[in-house]
Amino acid sequence: MSDASTLRFDTRSPGQAMEFLVWTALIQQSRGLLHVFLPLLDNGLDGVVHRLTDGAYVPLQVKSRDRLDRGKVQIVVPGHSLVDDGALLIAGLLTDDGLGETLLVVEEGTFKQLAAHEVVDGIDVYEAEFSLHPTEATRWHAYLVARERLAERIMGGQVPGTDHEATALDEVRSPDDRARDRLGFLGESEVIRRLAENPQLDLFRPFPDLELVEVLARDHVSLDFIGLQIKTATPEPTGKVHFRIRKATLRSTSSTAMVGLAWLPDRARFANECLLIPATDLAQVAVDSGDSLDVWFRPESPERTRLDPYRKQIPDLAQLIAGNAATRAS
Repeated sequence: MSDASTLRFDTRSPGQAMEFLVWTALIQQSRGLLHVFLPLLDNGLDGVVHRLTDGAYVPLQVKSRDRLDRGKVQIVVPGHSLVDDGALLIAGLLTDDGLGETLLVVEEGTFKQLAAHEVVDGIDVYEAEFSLHPTEATRWHAYLVARERLAERIMGGQVPGTDHEATALDEVRSPDDRARDRLGFLGESEVIRRLAENPQLDLFRPFPDLELVEVLARDHVSLDFIGLQIKTATPEPTGKVHFRIRKATLRSTSSTAMVGLAWLPDRARFANECLLIPATDLAQVAVDSGDSLDVWFRPESPERTRLDPYRKQIPDLAQLIAGNAATRAS
């Protein structure tokens, strides 16, 4: 067993601690109306929050300091880490007791305009400093937020008093749910692997996994988001695959799509053909079964159906998702 004195501590730990304190504050203060997505590969953003009140995705970066400099929080950010002018930069003091009482919350584009700028060894560096007790108007005054009002700032107004999403997400679990969860996880993993082939896409997963969107893709060229609800099923004796989408959990927005995969257990692989249906089109192509929309799909069948425009090849998913984001952003 190694002596404790020989252990080396990761210098990124304070930053990671700050990030999770911010995620906790957002979830708790919003009463569940802000869902946190974390990156599967760090490409600049520390996280994305899904604002359930309007369906918007808000990209975030979190910066921290663990000590004051002349009584102020000093934030130094290299320019190459500011990857999206529309992303929100959340910066503050990390103390032994948690988040400092005042946080800087500002769009990265505005931060670059207002921060002191210099070039160090050929690298653009932006610097800002602010007081935890702002009493006079400084350039940062409009962007300083009290710790307990962080979620309100992200939501653009007062946080609702009740969590209206809870009833939509609550569901009675059956003994077969564990097997369905494993099959669903298999499908999600396949989609993530396929999308990871395209370096234009940044991928995020919800933590905790309470989201209707299982995988969030961000096109870092168009800066657009697409949330994917992934359905995975095995063929029935008829050869058809049944995907069931609960109406209570369906969001008919242009930033959401359903991916339907068919797992072939006898071949231990997925069918090459899948479905990619924008959420806005589901009601037109699915069968209304009361509390759900049902989609019946026979993969790789020559039979023509109203699902034809949505039948895609799994190897093409990464390019299709990136292309769809670019089309919607233009």
